[in-house]
Amino acid sequence: MTPEEIQNTIEQMLGVQRQIQESQIRNTDNIARLESYIQENAEFIRNNREDISSLRLEISNLVTEVAKLTVDQREKFNQFYGYHQSADSERLDIVERLAKVEKEITQLKRQLGEGS
Repeated sequence: MTPEEIQNTIEQMLGVQRQIQESQIRNTDNIARLESYIQENAEFIRNNREDISSLRLEISNLVTEVAKLTVDQREKFNQFYGYHQSADSERLDIVERLAKVEKEITQLKRQLGEGS
């Protein structure tokens, strides 16, 4: 081999070596970015899992609270309905008494000669 051929071969080898090193640098950068991306995603998943668990607990508490309120409302409705029924019967009793009193007043007026 001539010195020029040796020089060309060495330059080609150095060129290949430089390309390999550049490729390794790019790969290292890509790997670092990929690791960062994976870390961010893992953190995002972890945070969302905690948020989801927190939301599930909150929803469960709200469902329990709504169930309690529903029972309370049902009890209050039943109580109100009971009051309404007893008030109706008292109203009927008062109306009957009033009618009886009006009838007696009318009879008394007739007896006293004031009859209408």
